[in-house]
Amino acid sequence: MIRKRSKSEEGQALVLLVLGFVALLGFAALAIDGGMVYADRRHAQNAADASSLGGAGAAGNTMDSLGVHYENFDCSSFNDTGASMGQVHVAALSAASARATTNDYSIDYDVADHHGVIASCVDDENKGAYIDKYIDVITDITRVTNTTFIHFVYSGPVQEQVEAIARVRPRTPMAYGHAIVALNESPCSGNSLIGVKLSGSSDVDINGGGIYSNGCLVCSGSAFDVAVLDGGVNYTNSTTCSGGDPVSPSPQQVTPLPDITLVADPPDCAGLPNRGSHSGEGTIQPGVYSKITLSNGVLTMEPGLYCLTGSPNAFRATGGELYGDGVTIYVLNGGVDVGSNVEPIDLRAPDASPDPSPAIAGMLIYVATGNTNAVQLTGNNTSYYQGTIYAPEGDVQISGGNDTFPTFNTQVVGYNVEITGNATIDINFNGGENYATPPRLDLQE
Repeated sequence: MIRKRSKSEEGQALVLLVLGFVALLGFAALAIDGGMVYADRRHAQNAADASSLGGAGAAGNTMDSLGVHYENFDCSSFNDTGASMGQVHVAALSAASARATTNDYSIDYDVADHHGVIASCVDDENKGAYIDKYIDVITDITRVTNTTFIHFVYSGPVQEQVEAIARVRPRTPMAYGHAIVALNESPCSGNSLIGVKLSGSSDVDINGGGIYSNGCLVCSGSAFDVAVLDGGVNYTNSTTCSGGDPVSPSPQQVTPLPDITLVADPPDCAGLPNRGSHSGEGTIQPGVYSKITLSNGVLTMEPGLYCLTGSPNAFRATGGELYGDGVTIYVLNGGVDVGSNVEPIDLRAPDASPDPSPAIAGMLIYVATGNTNAVQLTGNNTSYYQGTIYAPEGDVQISGGNDTFPTFNTQVVGYNVEITGNATIDINFNGGENYATPPRLDLQE
């Protein structure tokens, strides 16, 4: 039998082919133009990121070269090209614009049209235990993609708008300038040495920095008197201090400080000569020592890095006179014990300039990570310490002998820290004399 085809069925294959071709064309347009849009957006975002990071890096380098640090960071002169902060502003914008140009984007200093770069300055963001200060470099880039197929169904431009924000902070004292810092995060347990402990019968004045405990703040007894001038008394976990304890201002619970402000890069002992051990008076040179001890006579430490490997007391002075200007004492094993019979004692960390490498600018005593031995410094009327004392896993005890007036121009950072004794103790913090973290930047978005 022969089936006759109806005329109404003729041409259906052609219609299906046309519809299939249109569908294939749509998929091709989506694949080709979509890929071009994605690639262009990725390119624009990479360029914006590079531009903001370049500007932030230039701002950080310029701040360092002009001596702009946390203490003198002031946004009021950010738009004054004759001021240091104004020069930082100009350097950030110029570097960001130049970096964009290398990636084939010409941008101005205005983001209203979503195609430019600006820099904003913040110097008063209150974080509780500290004031955050930073510069944000914000880059906006708009890119138009030349499409192949989309213009058949869409007449407008196909463009992508991207943004990048890089944040740079100035050179900042460890722990944002708190003079007494404990890193132990544990809660209080009676009057145990956990966190920061204030005890004894001393009269302590802390000038230019506060007290910060990453966990517990202990007040043991009421015979002591602690006054913090130009700073606060802060803890993050718990405290045994009450309203009747002689601590001024009153302790406040705060959120933790950023971890990055509580760490310091260790010095490099490689290449230093091995000098064995030294006992007694004399003049000694930087190097690797098993122990340094002093009981009488005059011991002078020449400027540089001293790496100590002995135990239990790698550095011990019980009498005599001790001098060291421009020294970093790095204790890999053992502890540090300086008694009240050492008089005078004058130990000072290196200055930031000239470069003290391999010693660390502003770092006086550094107890290595993993070393849990203690640092005990008992001062007297002739005691003078200058620079950061840092023991991230060891305890630090600062005290004074009977009716003496020791001076610690230091920052004390330990796993646990105790301020005790029965003396009048001055702890003076000056950011320019202590260790500081270099300018640091990160990409916000």
